Amino acid sequence: MSGLWSAPIVLSLALTGASPSQDAVDAVRQLYAAAEYESALAALDRLSTSTGAPEATEVERYRALCLMALGRSTDADAAFERVVRNDPWYEPGEQEPPRVRAAFAAVRARVLPEVARARYAEAKAAYDRKDYPAAVAGFERSVRILDAAELADPALRDLRTLASGFFDLSRAAIPKVPPPPAAGADEGAAAAEPASPQTVLPPTEPVAIEQGLPPWNTVLLGSHAQMEFRGAIEVSIDETGAVTSARIVQAVHPAYDPLLREAASTWRYVPARRNGKPVASTKRVEVVLRPR
Repeated sequence: MSGLWSAPIVLSLALTGASPSQDAVDAVRQLYAAAEYESALAALDRLSTSTGAPEATEVERYRALCLMALGRSTDADAAFERVVRNDPWYEPGEQEPPRVRAAFAAVRARVLPEVARARYAEAKAAYDRKDYPAAVAGFERSVRILDAAELADPALRDLRTLASGFFDLSRAAIPKVPPPPAAGADEGAAAAEPASPQTVLPPTEPVAIEQGLPPWNTVLLGSHAQMEFRGAIEVSIDETGAVTSARIVQAVHPAYDPLLREAASTWRYVPARRNGKPVASTKRVEVVLRPR
């Protein structure tokens, strides 16, 4: 999946032709350069742009710049947030003051994970309704956004792995169109083609989609209610990601182990893959029960 995205894109206004909205943005740019910040904001309020258009990013960028110049940092952060939501890969150029780049970076780090989760949810909904081309595009977009974010949060790293796995599954689910027969080939005979070496893909481990633990009731534990209990369960996962069997490999608690086995039978995974193909596998899940 590393090939999905190579570097962030910095948008510019080097567009062919001039539209009315571009002319208005140019006017805002001139007002900003002349330190007419209130007038620039008024012009931005009158400017109508369609969501997703390049001008929309510029409108909110200049709104943020004007608001920062006026000392309205909270409003500027809101404008920067709209920039990130409109274009998750936008980054301010080196010509921007350091305080502007720092403010934008802080907003971007906060908003990007939320945007990635929203894109993932949209792609998963497309996958569930078997709209695999839309799912491929959505999971790819989610992975690209996560690659642009700082993945310090383990949950975000897991989300990227999950999105990458579903991207592969969605792409594999799209029916392949056979190539047309080669011109001049004898009827019923296959055209000879040079054999191309197969690409060996690295193996992947199963990734949890649903792996919820049953609730733990400590009311009946008495003096042991504040104790911590640890154990592990091993699940066998088939090529579809369904759990076919589960066994306790390290007991958690006699009252909890049967509940854990029952819950494990309903878990779902993105299956492990070997050379790009789903395969059966096993997964060990560590369980820790802590007092509330």
